Amino acid sequence: MDSKTIFSYLHEHYLFKYLTDEELGQILPLFKPIDLEKGDILYRTGFPGRNFFLIVSGKIILEDDNQNALVIHDKGHFGEQALHRDGNRSKTAQALEKSTLLAVNKRGFMAIITAYPSIKSRISGMKTSADILQKFEFPWISKQETVRFVDRKHINVFYSQLILPLVFLILTGIGALLLNLKLGIFLPITFLIFSLWSIWLWLDWRNDFYLVTSERAAWVEKVIWLHDQRREVPLQSILSVNISTNQIQRLFGYGDVIVRTYTGNIPMRNTAHPEMLLDLISEAQAKAKTRAQRTETANINQTIRTRLGLSGDSPTPENDPEFTDLEMEGGPQLTETITPLQEFFNFFRARYELNGVITYRKHPFVLFRNSWYLWLMFVGFIISFFARLVELFSFISLPLILSLLMIDIIALGYVFADWANDRFQITDKHIIDLDRKPFGRETKRSALLENVLSLDYKRENIIQRMFDYGTVAINVGDIQLDFEHVAHPINVQNEIFERYNSAVKQKELEDAHRRRDDMVEFLAAYHEESSAETSGPEDEES
Repeated sequence: MDSKTIFSYLHEHYLFKYLTDEELGQILPLFKPIDLEKGDILYRTGFPGRNFFLIVSGKIILEDDNQNALVIHDKGHFGEQALHRDGNRSKTAQALEKSTLLAVNKRGFMAIITAYPSIKSRISGMKTSADILQKFEFPWISKQETVRFVDRKHINVFYSQLILPLVFLILTGIGALLLNLKLGIFLPITFLIFSLWSIWLWLDWRNDFYLVTSERAAWVEKVIWLHDQRREVPLQSILSVNISTNQIQRLFGYGDVIVRTYTGNIPMRNTAHPEMLLDLISEAQAKAKTRAQRTETANINQTIRTRLGLSGDSPTPENDPEFTDLEMEGGPQLTETITPLQEFFNFFRARYELNGVITYRKHPFVLFRNSWYLWLMFVGFIISFFARLVELFSFISLPLILSLLMIDIIALGYVFADWANDRFQITDKHIIDLDRKPFGRETKRSALLENVLSLDYKRENIIQRMFDYGTVAINVGDIQLDFEHVAHPINVQNEIFERYNSAVKQKELEDAHRRRDDMVEFLAAYHEESSAETSGPEDEES
């Protein structure tokens, strides 16, 4: 790498992008390029820490003696911990693929973070992100996604929330003194309440995260036993990202990151590193676009060479992305034939998949909640029926009991049919909300998966947390489809997101094929016309 390439890389890197050209020029000589082949060891556990590394391209895996591994991708960094501790490496660094690094020695690294505290703050933020990823699991992130950054609310948010418990502790202490209560009993109880309240607030602060991945930006919020919510937006749906701060936030260096989409704003409140969050969302968007453009360009080049006969062997149909299975327009149909036995069993399932269509119903607890009193009456009528048979009482006739029992059974059947007929479906191209009343009106709302702008889910109270059900909200343009009270809303949201990704990629592939075919046909026609004009005069002379 030459100096110009290194300068360009540093200028676009989130650690250095706010430095001026003059400042970048001053630190440029400190960075030395290193090339690694796949499998090369950069350093091993126990080696002295002498350098800080930036990854220009490739992947590096850091693994300790307990086989705890962390993969660092391009534009990532590592190696600073041993420099701060003046100690040895705690992990082995190995190249997972051909990689190019930039290294700066300890003296240069210390000079940089001393001269530019913002860089030190950003490195600290990435260290916090790595620690969170090692301590917490995010099972809803697919294996194909790369987590770029995880942030949480600033610690001042927790401190500000402690004010209320402190006021409670002080006021109750003063009240106990004024009322001459037994302090030996009253104060320990008050302090226990204060401690439990504070621990609950700390857990609440600790479980809120803001994430940036290679596919989306997400906000995870959990209130212990009370509330559970995740809001996310695909990178393609983000219009802009802004930072908003008040005087207190500016004083302590945190703020709100506002993600603007077609359906409105998604605020990420009181983030500890707002500038990093903003930069990494923008960077993830740019990388996603660059990756798609690079793939499309490679496909176009290969197709042009094949069409004009410039490549050696033509690709076989098995490897050519043009050769795909035929698909029905609009994807799988909702009226596909199933056996009566399948239909019977599906009536009792909260989720089932048939011929590519995923169908959800409301959680069975919702059915129980809407019919518990009917079941109570059913049990009462059964007991009354047998009690009347053995003549424990005679003031109610058997026909009346049987009539009431039959009415109750009909009511139970109606409630069950109403629950079973409310369905939420995902096909390969659509999301569908079906609402049908028994013997009544049916309402069907649908939208294309590729038009999804954001996904939210909520578990609003302790009952929903306990039975793991909630509402998944799908924002599509100016409308919102709600999958209400579905079981395992996190899984539902993930399945919608996976189908959304597949639909978007399929549409991008179809658009790329269409543009590629148009371009190839144009170039082929031009090539044929040029060949004809070149050979024309020779034919006339002969």
